[in-house]
Amino acid sequence: MDQMASARRISHGIGRVMVLHRLHVQRSTAPYHLYGGQLPILDFIGAHDGCTQKDVADFMQVSPPSIATSVKRMQKAGLLEKVSNERDLRCNRLSLTEEGERAVTACKAGFDAVTLQMLDGFSPEEREALSSYIGRMIRNLSTEEYRRRNIFSLLEEEKVCHAKQQKEGAGLV
Repeated sequence: MDQMASARRISHGIGRVMVLHRLHVQRSTAPYHLYGGQLPILDFIGAHDGCTQKDVADFMQVSPPSIATSVKRMQKAGLLEKVSNERDLRCNRLSLTEEGERAVTACKAGFDAVTLQMLDGFSPEEREALSSYIGRMIRNLSTEEYRRRNIFSLLEEEKVCHAKQQKEGAGLV
């Protein structure tokens, strides 16, 4: 097999693994009606009780408005609550509700189960080698603009690029 065909096969395989992993995770977390990026938000709030939306946005390296939208959805779903600061009414503190805590625990367990399923049959040495290979691929693709960004901000960037392409395709730009 030539080098380009091999590279394409690997790239397609990585894409398929990502999609299958997401599908299994979505199924395991479906009872809690969480969107993709909401579990990390809930997890952060659980670990930083009383944090602000800005704290969450800073951690996730995304815009405060994108966090505000998720916070409203999760508040409406009964997963978290906002408590106003008496000294500064613009500053709201975030906390998980009991339902939010249950959701985090159950969803993390579901995510972990899917990840273990994905790696079933791999020896510790193979897992270590795979981790090393993936790390090398990440370094190869991490140009200066992406090097210091976490997964959440990269996903946000992907959404922005996709929206821009849709507008360009529709002749709106």
